[in-house]
Amino acid sequence: MEESQLRERITRWIEESKELFTLLPEFLSIEQKLSAKTDHAEKESERLRRELAELRKELAEAKTQGVDIKKESGDLHKVLEDLRKQNEQLKAEKEEAGQALAKVLETVQATNQIAQKLGVTKSPFARRVEAAPPAAPAATPNPTPHE
Repeated sequence: MEESQLRERITRWIEESKELFTLLPEFLSIEQKLSAKTDHAEKESERLRRELAELRKELAEAKTQGVDIKKESGDLHKVLEDLRKQNEQLKAEKEEAGQALAKVLETVQATNQIAQKLGVTKSPFARRVEAAPPAAPAATPNPTPHE
C-alpha cells in the first residue's frame, strides 16, 4: 500500500474512533440501566420463587385441612343422624306414654262412674281413722275418689 492511502486510512480510523468515543458514554449508560434491570428481574424472580414455594406449602396444608374438615363434617353428620334417630325414638316413647296415660285416665273415669253408681263416696283405699281426740287433727287427709 502506498503511504498516502495508508494515511487516509489511519485518518478515517481516527475520525471513526472519535465518533465511537462520543457514543461510548451512552452505551455505558444503557449497559448500566440494563444491568440494573437484570438484577432487579433476578431478585423479583427469586422472590416469586419463594412466594410460589410458600403458596404450594399452604395449598398442601389446606388440602390436608380440607380432608380433616371433610372427616369432621362426616363425623358431625353421623352424630346429627344419631341424634335424629334418638329424637324420633323419644317422640315415639312420648306418644306411647301419652296413649298409656289416656288409657289410665279412661280406666279411672270408668272406676269413678262405677263408684258413683254403687254410691261409694270414699275411696276403698283410704285409711280409716280411728276415733281420735277432737284436738288432734288426722295425720293424713282422706283422699277423695278420682273425678
